[in-house]
Amino acid sequence: MAERSAMGPDLVIAGAARCGTSTLAAHLARHPNIDMGMVKEPNYFSRYLELGPEWYDGLFAKRTAGLLRLDGSTSYTYPQFPNALARLAEASPHAFVVYSVRDPLARAVSHYLYYRHYFRREPANDFGEALRTGSYYTDVGDYAYWLPRLRELFASRLLVVPFGAVTQSCEDVVSAIYHAIDLPPPTGGEANVEAHQNNVVEFRAESVRLAVRSLRRNGTYLRIRSAVGPHRVRRLRSMVTRRTVLPTVEEALASCDEQQLKALRALQTQCRWAVQTHLIEQDARRGLDWSRYWAPSDTLTGRSTDEDQESK
Repeated sequence: MAERSAMGPDLVIAGAARCGTSTLAAHLARHPNIDMGMVKEPNYFSRYLELGPEWYDGLFAKRTAGLLRLDGSTSYTYPQFPNALARLAEASPHAFVVYSVRDPLARAVSHYLYYRHYFRREPANDFGEALRTGSYYTDVGDYAYWLPRLRELFASRLLVVPFGAVTQSCEDVVSAIYHAIDLPPPTGGEANVEAHQNNVVEFRAESVRLAVRSLRRNGTYLRIRSAVGPHRVRRLRSMVTRRTVLPTVEEALASCDEQQLKALRALQTQCRWAVQTHLIEQDARRGLDWSRYWAPSDTLTGRSTDEDQESK
């Protein structure tokens, strides 16, 4: 990479949420020249801009030659933060941005389940009810909206990654990212990425969930993570949470009415066309073959919430 921002990130995984971004970040973070900082998602250009550049700078190691900062905040492509990408582009005009995409309906259901079961932020008992209260889950994965915005701001410094490539050939995806940012691949064994995957789990006790929520809100979580290390934090998380039985995409969509299903079909069609068009051009420009991971389908959906559970 030719130039770097003094404060901003060099490499960004800007979304989309629930599309394998944690797996990508885990692979990239094993490189000795990539600094993921205290936490994968600092959300500085979205939620915490008021904390100031010194706060953000303090999340990473001191700037040294050849050390690249990785920011994996998927909230930069959340509709409630419409200025986040522009702020990122202004702070780091030479940052390389990775944007992962997944079938928009499977992605939306996965996002709903994550908020419903893990964060307990979502009061709706089913997916249809959640959509009746707002379009947040579908807006996050509206690639027909986000892709033009990303291209406008980052141009050739954008790499769109289909979810199938992440799940089936993640090492090849990471190698393509290294090549794009002129970084030689690391030496050593494979990354232990399973510990980084954000499978949907639930807290074993409500008191623990509330305590973790409080720590995140007041900033203590980042200090604890910095003091004890991310591996110990993940070990503690596994001790206080458990896997939960989740509905499939089909079961979640069964809670939607006909009007909702019609809107979802339209979203799926326009998103698939937007992504396919981009991937074909990107494949030709970068010598990739990723459009094969984005095969269109005539059905509304035919997949389970693959990232969230192995089987029901």
